[in-house]
Amino acid sequence: MVEYKLNAELRTDLQKGATKRMRRAGQVPAVYYHHKEKPVALTLNLKELLLALRSSAHIYDLDINTKSHKCIIRGLQFDPLSEEVIHADFMGVSLQEMVTVNIPIHITGTSVGVKTFGGILEQHLWELTVKCQASKIPDGITLDVTELNLGDSINAGSIKIEGVEVLTPGTASIVSVVKPSGKTAEEEEAAKALEEAEGAETEESKETKETKETKGKAEK
Repeated sequence: MVEYKLNAELRTDLQKGATKRMRRAGQVPAVYYHHKEKPVALTLNLKELLLALRSSAHIYDLDINTKSHKCIIRGLQFDPLSEEVIHADFMGVSLQEMVTVNIPIHITGTSVGVKTFGGILEQHLWELTVKCQASKIPDGITLDVTELNLGDSINAGSIKIEGVEVLTPGTASIVSVVKPSGKTAEEEEAAKALEEAEGAETEESKETKETKETKGKAEK
């Protein structure tokens, strides 16, 4: 479990104009709350916050006026144009309580389906939603795709982490190896069966048309 220390200051001026001035000065408004306690308005340095987000930490030691609070980030707001962080929500936690967080998924190895048969490795999920004690949050999960052949995939349901409950639906595909056409082996077979069925229908229609034409000529 990665922890990261982050400094914050109490914010007393909550007016809209003050918030705009704060952001222009490289500061980010934030809120810290812990269960039923009254939320506390804060100010953080934007650069420090961005460094914290890039650290891959899940637990933050939020230092508010020299007092440390262990917490997790519960929400981030982004500017729709610049995509810059404009607000952050921190929720206080104890290391023993259960929390729900997203952990990163890392892929390692070269799939045999890619290396030997020219397939394409497609990653569908980059994070896994899990529930566990705050002290047991995994830094992430690494999946070895070396043995994946054409048509093979790894679903969320196959992920087992001791002491951690995976909340991502078990049927959700994390990574798969598909043919260069972008279709899995099952999709290729289905497309082939459909093509054969359509061909059979076309042939049957042709035979029916020829029969009608022959019958018409005979009647004449």
